[in-house]
Amino acid sequence: MARLDIRKGQRFCNADASFIVWLVDGLMEDSAGVPHARLHRVNDPNTIKTLSIAALRDGRLYRPVGTPLGDDQDR
Repeated sequence: MARLDIRKGQRFCNADASFIVWLVDGLMEDSAGVPHARLHRVNDPNTIKTLSIAALRDGRLYRPVGTPLGDDQDR
């Protein structure tokens, strides 16, 4: 299986609720060096969460939606 690269601007939906769409706002590593993504809910930008990149790559939890926005585009 190909590894899914996570980039700022990429959108994901919950695997069990495809109407919930999240936009990757930023990428970071925790103090142990584990990569994470900060996301906000597309239809409610005040709802923000941070997930490990491994969780976003897990097709049982999240699925990519559409194509990523360019780095120079706003939400």
